[in-house]
Amino acid sequence: MIIDTTNTYPVPSHEATLRLETFLTRQISENGPISFHTYMQHALYHPEWGYYTRGFENIGKSGDFFTSVSVGACFGTILAHRIHKLWIENESPSSYHIIEIAANNGQLAKDILNTIQQSFPDFYQALTYHIIEHLNAAKAIQRLYLNTHEHKIAQHSSPSEISETTGVILSNELIDSFPVQLLQLENNQWHERLITIEDEKLTFLLDKKLSPELVTFTEKLPSELIGLPDGYQTEYRPGIDTFIADITEMLENFHTITIDYGHTHDSYYAASRSTGTLCCYFQHQADEKPLDTPGLKDITAHVDFTLLGKAYLQHGHQITHFSSQSHYLTTHAKDWLISLEENLNPNNFKLIRQFQTLTHPTTMGHQFHVLETAHFKASHNKTDSVALEKLELKSLSDFGNFTLHDNI
Repeated sequence: MIIDTTNTYPVPSHEATLRLETFLTRQISENGPISFHTYMQHALYHPEWGYYTRGFENIGKSGDFFTSVSVGACFGTILAHRIHKLWIENESPSSYHIIEIAANNGQLAKDILNTIQQSFPDFYQALTYHIIEHLNAAKAIQRLYLNTHEHKIAQHSSPSEISETTGVILSNELIDSFPVQLLQLENNQWHERLITIEDEKLTFLLDKKLSPELVTFTEKLPSELIGLPDGYQTEYRPGIDTFIADITEMLENFHTITIDYGHTHDSYYAASRSTGTLCCYFQHQADEKPLDTPGLKDITAHVDFTLLGKAYLQHGHQITHFSSQSHYLTTHAKDWLISLEENLNPNNFKLIRQFQTLTHPTTMGHQFHVLETAHFKASHNKTDSVALEKLELKSLSDFGNFTLHDNI
């Protein structure tokens, strides 16, 4: 094992982080080094001192980072139009279920429901909006935001609590918050970056003994990684397969819409991305010091959309779309934007400006991507060959039987 003495961090002054650091220090002292996955789980989701569990607003101007939702109602409005179209394509069932996983403060749900109520009243009557949220503090905030739609909302703590027939499963910036394991290449050998205590401070430790899961993962990294210089770092996100398996059991016939920032496999593990994608956010400032002030700031890593797409395929989904957020929103906002431009009042002009922000190629437009899948017992949806190609999933033999649609 190699102690990384170049990355030690000061003792934090914030009370919650002091308590969390004391807890982590005790765990390490009693049981030995912990994985970064364990550390990140506690830093974000510890029941009392985790970043997401302490009941404060972390999104928007007064928080630590912006999301597409915090830009304004435009994002939720376009998604409402898209989901309404999916409802129609499924013959407008009288009972339809929108399931959002980890809805943060509930603002996206509110924007979607406001639009559907105002523009598609028949659809509004048919739907129930489910939110899966295990954090009690977040549940309380959601109820406040969604009080005008209280009769349409159902809150749950896990996917196992939902068993319905038809609908759509939605997530926005969810996968990036799943804890990761960290890897580093030294002397042409992969090591896991664990966390230990050195001089009474949290610090990284390199361990060349990898779990079977990490061994399998490193063996499948792109061939371009051969010959990389010492110190190359990247991440592995366990639990994706279990997550897809769990959500697949909630509905019999459904679509999924997954929105997040990330890369496909070859880009994610390119030689130029030598420090990986792990990043922290506090008061709109980014840094790469995850062991500094645990629980006080967000910790995130980009999504490997190739691995995510593969997991969906292995659980019987058809991949029906993959593109940048810019392309996706432009496609599904076309008719709505035309209606706004025909009546340019101040509110509509504001929505158009929000759309420009969401689709701008140098910011959210190309940083974020949208992956859609379909899972129907009597499948009338087809996996799109263009989406597979974009996801670098050209070989189909590993994914069982599904219909391919050549959309070129």
